[in-house]
Amino acid sequence: MNPEIHVIITAAGRGERFRKRNNNPKPKQYQLLSGKPVILYSLQNFQKMSNVKSITVSAEAEYFNYLHSLAVKNRITKLTGLVEGGKSRFESVQNAFNQLNCSVDDIVVIHDAARPNISKSELKELLDAAIKNGEVILGCKVSETVKKCTGNYVQQTIPRDDLWLIQTPQAFRYDVLSKSYIIAGKRTDFTDESSLVENAGYKVKIVEGSRNNIKITSPGDLTLLKKIMK
Repeated sequence: MNPEIHVIITAAGRGERFRKRNNNPKPKQYQLLSGKPVILYSLQNFQKMSNVKSITVSAEAEYFNYLHSLAVKNRITKLTGLVEGGKSRFESVQNAFNQLNCSVDDIVVIHDAARPNISKSELKELLDAAIKNGEVILGCKVSETVKKCTGNYVQQTIPRDDLWLIQTPQAFRYDVLSKSYIIAGKRTDFTDESSLVENAGYKVKIVEGSRNNIKITSPGDLTLLKKIMK
């Protein structure tokens, strides 16, 4: 019997850089992209996955009513939880994780709301690999030359053969993620859940994703995604 899959979408960030550049008070995850709120793309993608049991969104409390209405209007029936975010992305995901009702072998998937262009095939490959291997993340191989610099002067050229750019979604067994939080203790300086799990001594497999799985960080990314997603 396959494990159940529970999804956490992190949407608590205020996106200060984006808002300053765009002169718009709404965080990037609620901006319209081709007529739809950015976060709705992720909600709909996971709603369509037959093996996804639940979706929990970590967000600012002021957006709870909006997210509830958005889910009702678009029949996102798998949205079962809205959890207030923390001071950082790490804390926001942890807050949502603490509200999950899972068995130890269930799979927890974490995804950034600001990545609306994850494809169905990438999702399926990630989830299939997670059911088989446990801890799996998406990434793209680095194709450009990488330099380590100090004060704008090159100190070292870093071989890129084994370098990857990491994306979300990321998938982990519930038990592994739970133990990883315990081992981390009061540490909150992890940039993603993969680094949290690695810190606990677990191996994480990489599945190659697409460069079109862009994380929105500037208004220009919205423009680019509109072209790509046509």
